Amino acid sequence: MANECSVYYKQAIDSLIAAGIKEPADFFWAGVFAGICEQVMMKVKPAGMIGSDMPHAEEATRLIAEVYRLHRERLDKPTGGFEVWVCRKDDEEALLNLKRLQSGGLDWAEYHALRGRLCGYTDDMIHAYTEGIWP
Repeated sequence: MANECSVYYKQAIDSLIAAGIKEPADFFWAGVFAGICEQVMMKVKPAGMIGSDMPHAEEATRLIAEVYRLHRERLDKPTGGFEVWVCRKDDEEALLNLKRLQSGGLDWAEYHALRGRLCGYTDDMIHAYTEGIWP
């Protein structure tokens, strides 16, 4: 029988506590990231990310990605800071697209369109964002 999402979430929380990460804000952001990982693991979307403003971003995302058995990659943002991205280890297209994001050479619209596709947004939503008509 497959594990319910609560089993994975409890494993993620237990690993954070074992690492000394246990403040309420830490758990909030860890929960957000666990939800992203759940969607990626279940193939709801190819990839997902969270920004460097997440408390303990490096360590917490590493621990949570391990629970969900996802590929985790830190990508520097062109505007400063970084994002932590996850995708399935068996998703070759997502892995290649993460490399494209990091390699640079994409203009603003291409960069954000690729990010949007990785996060599972529709082409209409990506177009609205890149054209400046975001809802």
